[in-house]
Amino acid sequence: METTEKIESTDKMAKVNELTNQLLDSPKIISEKLPWNNWTSCVEDSENRIAGWIGKVFQVLALASCIMILFGTLEKLWENSGKMWQGETEAIISAVLSILLWTCAAFPIAQIIRNIGDSLGSSKSNTIGLVFLDLPVAMIKMAGYILAMMGLFVAISALLSFITTLNIVNAMGMDLLVLTEMGSMGTAILFGLLNDLGMTQFGEMMTDMMAGPNMGYGGAWTVAGAIGVFGSFISIVVILVNLYINVMVYQFLYGLASTLVKWLKAPYLPFKSL
Repeated sequence: METTEKIESTDKMAKVNELTNQLLDSPKIISEKLPWNNWTSCVEDSENRIAGWIGKVFQVLALASCIMILFGTLEKLWENSGKMWQGETEAIISAVLSILLWTCAAFPIAQIIRNIGDSLGSSKSNTIGLVFLDLPVAMIKMAGYILAMMGLFVAISALLSFITTLNIVNAMGMDLLVLTEMGSMGTAILFGLLNDLGMTQFGEMMTDMMAGPNMGYGGAWTVAGAIGVFGSFISIVVILVNLYINVMVYQFLYGLASTLVKWLKAPYLPFKSL
């Protein structure tokens, strides 16, 4: 009889423990049933997904940039109560061609941003390398590629203006200062170090050398106009050269800083092993 009572008591305790465990595990059970149950694991593993999140941000930025460029370019069709359509026929044709040309520029520019995001999203670097090396290099490349792409469309518009005698201008109205500063990140750091070391003149000389040609378009079917068109195409090459120089300089400076940090963590003298 006592044995039976002990068995029943043990079964009741096991049942109580089972119910208690089910109650404690209820949040997990409910979370697994929800359609967004992967969100918890994503948050917990967010450190390992930083590159992927940055890639997603660039994908969103690519779409937003495309929409903003299209809106900023097409806006001229109706802004100021359609003032563009009230001008002379030649001015209207020039404006329409400018809008069409720079509308086409929105898509390759957005694709550049998307490609940079995909490259960052597949990065295998650790957090330090991702934040201080991969991301800045990607920003330099993105700025340089966008400037080169815009330079190409500027050269095409200059060529069309030269051939057709129309005034085909940049209808996008995009401020290039931010892109220029971003694309010069590597040399900006280098020139800052040179200035701190008292080599200001050398830094200014290198800055002038990397500024690229500053040439006007001139008139249609004139020597000055032809030189201006040629200079606009040469500017694309200069932009790309500056891009690769900035990437190499930044990577060199990062490697130098990384080596210095490693040495500070475990300092040694060159003749320590002798």
